[in-house]
Amino acid sequence: MNLVELGRAVKAKRERAGISQDLLARLTGLSRVTINQLENSALKGDLGYSKILDILSVLGLNLETSQAPGLKNALKIAARTVNTSYKKTLTPAQLAEILKSGSVPPEFHAHVMTLLDEAPVPIVLGAIAEVAENPKAGQQIMKHISKWSKEWKTHRQWT
Repeated sequence: MNLVELGRAVKAKRERAGISQDLLARLTGLSRVTINQLENSALKGDLGYSKILDILSVLGLNLETSQAPGLKNALKIAARTVNTSYKKTLTPAQLAEILKSGSVPPEFHAHVMTLLDEAPVPIVLGAIAEVAENPKAGQQIMKHISKWSKEWKTHRQWT
């Protein structure tokens, strides 16, 4: 959930509860202007976690976490990302096997370096989460990534 979605949820719940911005502000110890800015995606500066929790608590809401919409099929996106500059294509299945086994065939060395150095971190972590069957498997994959990062002296350090 981002701040815009949070503001919409606060406004919807406040209106359903039949309370004004002024009353919500007084109940949370914030200004009406802050509540208005939150609801209208016009906040100037940072609201802060504890203040957000105060607002949500008063309204009986919580912060729910979910997969970002762009991160579904992260393994497929990661494979596509690393293939951009290379003639030989690394498939999602091959990338999954490399991540699990810790063994990088020579023809895919550059692809994996690109993954470690250039692919967006949320995509890399999402791909790991998709490949790992359990937390131990995820930890093992991270050990492989850390080892490659050290051996190949990648710019982005995974240790």
